[in-house]
Amino acid sequence: MSREDELISVVVPVYHVETYIERCVESLLQQTYSNLEIILVDDGGDDRCPQICDEYAKKDARIKVIHKKNGGLSDARNAGMRAASGKYLAYIDSDDYIQPDTYEKMIYALKKENADIAVCNYEAVTDQGQSITEKNQKMDIKDRTYSSQEAISNLCGPNYHYWVTAWNRLYKIKIAREISFPVGKIHEDEFTAHLFYDKAEKIVGISEPLYKYVIRENSIMTKKYSVKNLAYVEAVNNRIEYCMEHGLEEVGQAFLRWMSRYLMNVYDKLDIKDKEVRQTYDKYVEMYLKLYHSIKEKHKLDTKTKAATFMLVHTPKLASYISRKILK
Repeated sequence: MSREDELISVVVPVYHVETYIERCVESLLQQTYSNLEIILVDDGGDDRCPQICDEYAKKDARIKVIHKKNGGLSDARNAGMRAASGKYLAYIDSDDYIQPDTYEKMIYALKKENADIAVCNYEAVTDQGQSITEKNQKMDIKDRTYSSQEAISNLCGPNYHYWVTAWNRLYKIKIAREISFPVGKIHEDEFTAHLFYDKAEKIVGISEPLYKYVIRENSIMTKKYSVKNLAYVEAVNNRIEYCMEHGLEEVGQAFLRWMSRYLMNVYDKLDIKDKEVRQTYDKYVEMYLKLYHSIKEKHKLDTKTKAATFMLVHTPKLASYISRKILK
């Protein structure tokens, strides 16, 4: 389907995934597009992953291993990106895996449409690889090209998660190198998605779910809520500011509603009686209010946003009801 004259670098952050890493790497070695540079970034774990990575490097010359001190997912991705020598770059989480023809189809679509980023649908699966039906019913990415503004607008759609993740994409390396992931933050993809799309003139979508996203216990996404999750508010704050500065005012206001909705929902999930937790939560509410009033000075806000803001400030215990009924 595509000539293999151009190298794809695949960055794989590795940390405490000895149960899953072999499945992930094997799915890369079995790709029908074989001109790959596979960069395994050992992020300083104390399980067998460092040894497993080194063993794979001895078996296949396409595999390179970076051993580093633990710095988190973003730091590992950044280290791999800096070491990449391919014309194209992809990220894959080490507990996930991909179909054998994933990169063949993605580079074909990207080159056919002369796009800067290819984005495919993904399938949520269990540890055992079984499809999770309720999570896979409304895949949002179509076989078509998208402008930068269209892709950013899709970040506030009902199935935005297909557009926000970094690992279901193939980037031209010049795009990938312009954006670093925020070290020390969770929700790192939320901080960067709109920035990647901003750098791209054209994005090509692939409707087939080529990527297998494994939902497992003890992953970052399934851990109990903590104040660290409030980094999501900061990420959305940055995205709103971007939208308002680039003429995407309607999209920016949609994100503003999302921001208030998230603060409402997370109120009941945090130990809000803890003094430090409450102070951190209040700090993010203040961040929201500062942005809200800044936008209100220049733009007409809709009734839903005004009502949600009032309830967020004055009756936060009604947050769940508000987010369900008012901010649908």
